[in-house]
Amino acid sequence: MFQRILVAYDGSSGARDALRMGIDLAKRLGAELETVSVEEPLPRYAATIGEVEEAKTRVDAYFHALTKEARDLGLQAGVEIETTIRRGHEVEVILAVAREGRFDLLLLGYHGHSRIFERIIGSTARSVAGLASCSVLLARPRAAATGGPADFRRILVGIDGSPLGRLAFHAALNLAILSQASVIGVTVREGSPLARAADADRAAEPLQAAAAEQARAAGVRFEGLTRSGHAAAILCAEAREGGADLIVLGATGLEHPWSLTPGGTAARVAAEASSPVLLVRPAPAVLHVRDVMAPGVSAVTPDTPLAEVVELLLRRNVKAVPVVDAGRRVTGIITGGDLLARGDVGLRLSIKRELDADTLRERLAELSRSGRTARDVMSHPVETIGAEVDLGTAIRRMAARRVKRLPVVDGRGQLVGLVSRADVLRAIAALPAAAEEAEAGPESPARLVADALTSRVPVVAPDTRADDVLVRLLESPLRRVVVVDGEGRVLGLVSDRDLLSRSGPHARPWLVRALTGQGAGHAAGPVPGDGPLTARELMAPSLVTVRPGDSLGHAIRLMMHHRVKRLVVVDEHGRLRGLLDRRAVLRALAAGSGGETGEAGGRGA
Repeated sequence: MFQRILVAYDGSSGARDALRMGIDLAKRLGAELETVSVEEPLPRYAATIGEVEEAKTRVDAYFHALTKEARDLGLQAGVEIETTIRRGHEVEVILAVAREGRFDLLLLGYHGHSRIFERIIGSTARSVAGLASCSVLLARPRAAATGGPADFRRILVGIDGSPLGRLAFHAALNLAILSQASVIGVTVREGSPLARAADADRAAEPLQAAAAEQARAAGVRFEGLTRSGHAAAILCAEAREGGADLIVLGATGLEHPWSLTPGGTAARVAAEASSPVLLVRPAPAVLHVRDVMAPGVSAVTPDTPLAEVVELLLRRNVKAVPVVDAGRRVTGIITGGDLLARGDVGLRLSIKRELDADTLRERLAELSRSGRTARDVMSHPVETIGAEVDLGTAIRRMAARRVKRLPVVDGRGQLVGLVSRADVLRAIAALPAAAEEAEAGPESPARLVADALTSRVPVVAPDTRADDVLVRLLESPLRRVVVVDGEGRVLGLVSDRDLLSRSGPHARPWLVRALTGQGAGHAAGPVPGDGPLTARELMAPSLVTVRPGDSLGHAIRLMMHHRVKRLVVVDEHGRLRGLLDRRAVLRALAAGSGGETGEAGGRGA
């Protein structure tokens, strides 16, 4: 979590609250703590040298007392504080110290003597919180505070599916574990009042389900809420009415996921909330596995029935679960590939989610009757990775082992999380400089889409019948075909999931048998239904594309923003050039990071 904490300290009551909170966090986290105090330039209107010297003497005495006060507060709690005094413009100095010192958390008080913090997000303070290179905690006094200054009891976190929103949820979980707090997860969908309720619930359901399961696995009490309306107003109201003593948000949300300044929702919540607000950004230093992993991860034992394993994966909307012994040491892992290869489940997990309730219930019952357990299908021995390993090493290991995810263990070998290929790419995408570093990063032969794309892609014409589309799908390990016109211009993409979801109820049983290899000839004869379907009718209505000359950073951002695993690569005329998938991107990043474990691996691309 936070390992280097900086407090902007001017001796005011607000800054003192921030310092006490910083001391408490540093003690709990074992983090380094530093204060920065800004000395404003002496007044230019001093008439004599004597007046200037007198003013300087007063300033020196004031800042000596200020730094002594900060160190004494730290010593009382058993925390050593390094103090820094810098002269210059308040905003520039605070931002520079945070950036140069590679701090991952900056604390600001709610008001101050020098008017820097007169209003929590007003004038100068808006610049400090908005332009900081790290996460910012805006400290406010808490009416019902108990325990230590950072002993939060109810933490509200915004859940919006954005890259920084995910980091914010991880931060909220970690803080909740520290304080034994409960978490209120709020998803707000802004849109037309005429279509709010149904749309909000449908869009928020997978986000809330994943958050609830993750909190449960981490041992954190969780309450999920879905609301419609103005996000900032709802978050402030829910925090106030729910008694939250901390609000945690990604510094930017879905509207501008990689902006350097806070999104409108974060800025307004920070300005109007009555409780402390934590605006989360990626750590500016080299990222480690602990910074990007899912900290609350469900696990099963070797004796867990296979039907329960599949049900867990479907409920949590994930594709892998670690297998642990009684001491929570990892003994194996079960992935979607393991289920297909040894579990006799037939369909990919994402396809199973498209099945109707009765069909799914029947298939789970079949698995239950089989008597098989996790031990029968898990991959073992399993590759694990330490939480303190840097991200560059994790990227290279995943690429070399050709795995999509790694269980994360602590120093005792016990499971503490799971890091996936998507987690790695999402963290890289969340870095503000991701695209620029990908384009101008360390000398690397694989920084462009052209260096990582797959050119062998099955294609069909728009009028190709559904049964022929299915044949092409089954022939390709990609389980995708691209729809092109007569000149090779891309019109759409069809996956096995598209084929199943867009076919009528009469065709679904037939398609399920074909996709599991149980149909006659796997896909012989026309797809049954009310009328002949074609590739044009089956293909996804929207398509995310990149060009060969685009940077990998740009491609990663598109993948994460649109939540897709593959991008269609086209030339300037829209003609197909290939596909780019997560595996190829990770391989390119691994090649680019070389053998070092520095910033190329942690922040590149």
